[in-house]
Amino acid sequence: MPMHGEVLLVGSVPGASAEEVMRLCAGGLGSYLACLPDGETGRRRAWINFLAAGAYAANADLQTVSRPLPIDPSAADEWRPFGEDWIPRAYADHWLFRVTNATRLYFPSLGYAEVACASYAVFTRLKAEGVLPPALRFMVAMPLFESATRPFCAQAEDFPSLAAAYEDAVGREIATMLAVIPAEDLVLQWDIAFETLAIETNDHLPGVFPWQPVGNAMERYQNAVQRAAHMVPTAVTMGLHLCYGDLGHKHVVEPPTLATCVRMANNARTAAARPIDYFHMPVPRERDDDAYFAPLAELDIGAARLYLGLVHHSDGSAGSRRRLTTARRHAQGFGIATECGFGRRPPATIPALLAIHRELLSS
Repeated sequence: MPMHGEVLLVGSVPGASAEEVMRLCAGGLGSYLACLPDGETGRRRAWINFLAAGAYAANADLQTVSRPLPIDPSAADEWRPFGEDWIPRAYADHWLFRVTNATRLYFPSLGYAEVACASYAVFTRLKAEGVLPPALRFMVAMPLFESATRPFCAQAEDFPSLAAAYEDAVGREIATMLAVIPAEDLVLQWDIAFETLAIETNDHLPGVFPWQPVGNAMERYQNAVQRAAHMVPTAVTMGLHLCYGDLGHKHVVEPPTLATCVRMANNARTAAARPIDYFHMPVPRERDDDAYFAPLAELDIGAARLYLGLVHHSDGSAGSRRRLTTARRHAQGFGIATECGFGRRPPATIPALLAIHRELLSS
């Protein structure tokens, strides 16, 4: 289904509960919103580490080779107030697993569907109360197959079996959601970070990619999009969030231009047997130059909506407006967003961040 909202919330939003997030975002952006996530609260705010600490670490056919170091209680740390010692602080401090029985590896649940169905009940209640706009849709984001598995494989030979088991589970998660959430009310977003990094670096990224998988990075991505799209009925709105990572609020690799994202979007449109309804692409804070946006001249995504992640809290409305002004010289009709989810930001900063979106759209 087409995306008409001017603002895309990429996924994570800091909040104690789904209701708190939904009330905050609806109050801040209301009719500007394309869809509304539940904020990815709780363990999901650590993105793919939600999988590592839950489904992967608990599986009898995966051996935990390493896990994040415990929190230093005396250190300044964004996660310390939560008392959680399972969240990586760097790419060298993370979860790693080995597959001990590839033929038996199976995930009964990943946890996404269970939470989505519970959050959707809150979403429908808030709609009935008039808190949320009537046409607003409910968004669920899940990592694409390589992003969900490659970072956690201690050795290359385990990647295919872990990825296959995750993909199988994702198909069942989507079916479980659709048994509760009407297809026309659901937006499903694929979060695509490690695929983007693999394509940008040709699978060579020291410190992040200690081993290389078989095949060409772009071909792996196209095949994954094809299979992922097959899982999603056409009545469900489907989008791709192209990302360069956000650990510590920094990209793993800074995108030199939008060229890689444009290639990925064009190739995804060709690969998918169903429409892709929107694409999200990042814009670093420093990039308000024409060279960064020039590749948009080659963008060929049909009726899909483009969202550019050009809103940054750190330089406010002025910096975001500079990026928006330059982007409009290279594309028209796009919506706006932040570069990535903002679930790890201090909650007190969120009203101002939402206000920046409003100011850009009302000027």
